[in-house]
Amino acid sequence: MNTQKQLLAENPTGNKVYQGTREEWLNDVADFFYNRIKEEYVPVVPRENIKLSMGFMPTGNKMGNAIGVCHYEGHSTGNYREIFIKPTLGASNLVECIETAQVVAHEVTHAVLPPKVGHGPKFARIIKNYLGAEGKPTATVAGPGFTLLVKDFIESLGYLPHSKMLEDKIGKGSTTVAVRCTGAESCPGSSDKSIAQGWGLIARVSIAVYRKVGDNFRCMACGSSTVVELPENLRKDYK
Repeated sequence: MNTQKQLLAENPTGNKVYQGTREEWLNDVADFFYNRIKEEYVPVVPRENIKLSMGFMPTGNKMGNAIGVCHYEGHSTGNYREIFIKPTLGASNLVECIETAQVVAHEVTHAVLPPKVGHGPKFARIIKNYLGAEGKPTATVAGPGFTLLVKDFIESLGYLPHSKMLEDKIGKGSTTVAVRCTGAESCPGSSDKSIAQGWGLIARVSIAVYRKVGDNFRCMACGSSTVVELPENLRKDYK
């Protein structure tokens, strides 16, 4: 059995794969953005005070849907700023590596600023105006400017040596259903991600509420009609 091929199954042959660990790749990418930001802004902490790892969000359900998080010194006994990148992100092609790098850039931008800045104007100026990411400050994505900034660096560095993880769905979604607004871009509750999927606000309600209301939901943000998405493993039970 070729174990190496299995470990790097998502990294296509013929493309350069980074010859280090995933954590080393994340740190090299973080160095790139930290140094770039430092050319224009003064970071509030030195680079060695920022640690990066790939792993599921350590705050449990509160951050369960986040694909990256920056914890400040108050959460670290070592007085570090700890960044976690979710392993469900991909690395099978250049586009996925660039988007994973964008998540690193987003969290490094948090790490170089005071905690109370959050996703405010200064954060937005760095991640969007200076680094070229697009979308809402709370959910940025790699835009053309960001891609141009980082593409050559990623190709030179090599692809992240990682196969994306699939989250265990057993038990998840068994108590809620997704309610998707059909209003798309006109819905004030939409996000960049929901618009890209063709929806407005995407909310979740409990199975108990669904059993009472059925498919007769209206969008809570704009009043448009909705589509209720019942989890596959529950559809037979609630038809």
